[in-house]
Amino acid sequence: MLFGKKGVIGIDIGSNAIKLAELKTSRKGFELKNIGEALLPKDAIQNKVIANNEAVAETILTLLQDLGIKTKNVVISVSGNSVIIKKVTLPKMSEAELNESIPWELEQYLPQSIEDVNYDYQVLPNETDDGNMDVLIVAAKKDIANSYLSLVSSIGLNPIVLDVDAFALENMYEINYEKEPGILALANVGASVTNINVLKNGVSVFTRDVSMGGNQFTEWLMKDMNISYEEAEQTKYTLNQEDKPDDVDRIANDFVDLLTGEIKRTLDFFSSNFWKEKVNKLILSGGSSKVPNAKEVLEEITDIPVELLNPFRNVSYSNLDFDPDYLNDVGPKMGVVVGLASRRLGDR
Repeated sequence: MLFGKKGVIGIDIGSNAIKLAELKTSRKGFELKNIGEALLPKDAIQNKVIANNEAVAETILTLLQDLGIKTKNVVISVSGNSVIIKKVTLPKMSEAELNESIPWELEQYLPQSIEDVNYDYQVLPNETDDGNMDVLIVAAKKDIANSYLSLVSSIGLNPIVLDVDAFALENMYEINYEKEPGILALANVGASVTNINVLKNGVSVFTRDVSMGGNQFTEWLMKDMNISYEEAEQTKYTLNQEDKPDDVDRIANDFVDLLTGEIKRTLDFFSSNFWKEKVNKLILSGGSSKVPNAKEVLEEITDIPVELLNPFRNVSYSNLDFDPDYLNDVGPKMGVVVGLASRRLGDR
């Protein structure tokens, strides 16, 4: 860890909110130094593309100021249609040979020129049954990646790592949970994208970004209740209250059916086409993961134990600085940003 105790800032630039986390490192592991979020104006980011640079930049700067953060080194991430993740099986070869082979492998899956993407790869542990090796290739469209990097650079921050949401979630899992044998899935329900990362014995073997999330719920509230975007977002906070507006439960149940159905289809696709084994546990996270009955319905239709994410299980913090009830409340939607904050310069 080249930054030692200084650490970095993790910034999760979501479709409707900015989340920020800062972790200190010590011999005992990670300690929470800062955590916070701020809502973005409507449509500041559309389909994971920055549409209003000024609004996003101002929101990040205000959040940094409110939290009193001075650190300039940041880790950010991308997801959605701008990202391609593929696992390929190759004959065992040297690092130099692999560097030459990866572009040829990647080109098979790209709708555009390889010159238009940034890419990296990681050899997965353990060779295959036939003596080959599995390699995970990740590519991101340069124009999208550069727009995120340019934005944080323009406000005086130093982006040291560009990550992918699904892998940030995996990093968060690694520092908070014991590695479990068998197959486990991480599902993160964002505003516009749901990230699903399936791990076998703690190693990612399948990822998929599903283009749906909490924004559908907001849009249904706006349409059915004839209310504004801001009113719909506030209505979502009344879900567990007895005096919530009429029709909210019905709309929430429709959203849960849509969300859980999409997750189930993805897990069924994985089991049918990739591993022929059933996922034996699912950890659910993201801003809409706490919609009433989401966990229970997902358990029922998948017949898989479902657990709500806690990204602070192994992250220490002072009760004088952080309210445990607050961390318990926001925890499920802070998985990606905690994973980003755990990264360091030189990580791959």
